[in-house]
Amino acid sequence: MFSRRATILLTILGGCAAPPPATHQPPASQPGDVPVVSIPLQDAAPAALEGRLVFHSDREGRHRLFTVDLPGGRVTRITEGRDHHDEEPAVSPDGARIAFVTTRFDYRTWDIAMMNMRTGAIERVSTDIAFERHPAWAPDGSSLFFSSERDGTQAVFRTALATRALTRVTPPPDRGLMPAMSPDGRRVAHVMGTREGLRVVVQDLASGERRALTAEGADSADPEWSPDGARLAYTRLRPGGSSSIEVLTLENGAIQSLAIEAFAGLREPAWSPDGRWLAAAASASSGDRQNWDLVMFDTGPDAVAFRLTTGAANDRSPSWLPR
Repeated sequence: MFSRRATILLTILGGCAAPPPATHQPPASQPGDVPVVSIPLQDAAPAALEGRLVFHSDREGRHRLFTVDLPGGRVTRITEGRDHHDEEPAVSPDGARIAFVTTRFDYRTWDIAMMNMRTGAIERVSTDIAFERHPAWAPDGSSLFFSSERDGTQAVFRTALATRALTRVTPPPDRGLMPAMSPDGRRVAHVMGTREGLRVVVQDLASGERRALTAEGADSADPEWSPDGARLAYTRLRPGGSSSIEVLTLENGAIQSLAIEAFAGLREPAWSPDGRWLAAAASASSGDRQNWDLVMFDTGPDAVAFRLTTGAANDRSPSWLPR
């Protein structure tokens, strides 16, 4: 059985928990932590920036997928419908498809789907009556990784898109969720749920060997590889509902812990294709049901941050489209 703390954290990540008391301060360092660096927030992104991100938002009611353009911040809805939710977009390596989770096929569950960016056609990938979340692409675009409860506990699975052959990736009894593939296709980072909470681990796909990347008791989520595979960004969850982004350099174990001034919550990091920028969801108040906007920031010594979206809505799960 999970501890009460781990169960609460998993519920929060699923968006089902009531928000803890609000706070408008960036997360403070805990004993034994790397000091949190607070990045200044600029008014607007520079005109020289280019790019486009996909994200999900409830700005028009139920969650749909949208894009936001850089510069300028023009937001465009890209999925349609009335009575379902579309969430957690993941752009394919070539930018031609978006994997996402949806209730459009069966209101009783969440399925994995793919959208063709050229035609808008949507294809159902998973059909099991199970909650399936967090799609992630293999670097060659031939398969999708995702987390599912189809075996009774959360685990990471892989489905080959050509044949729909399904393979369980993470072994029992630990829970596995939020997979992220390394750029070389050899390793999958994911969140492992244990009695002590949530840890980011990396698993070798050939041998099955796993190595913990975050400390026991330092609850972590949303791992994301840098495009060169040298760094891993992830969300660090903190007491009271605040959160920051940590960036781990794999070669030497160095960690940057980053927050943005005026935001108590910073989650769901996504690297830009050139590896310079991180996009993330940010909230001025702690808790999962607060107002979330998208921001982007760099990790250099003179780091700056920019707000990408605004308004009374939950803009979450950014994923970059290739240029």
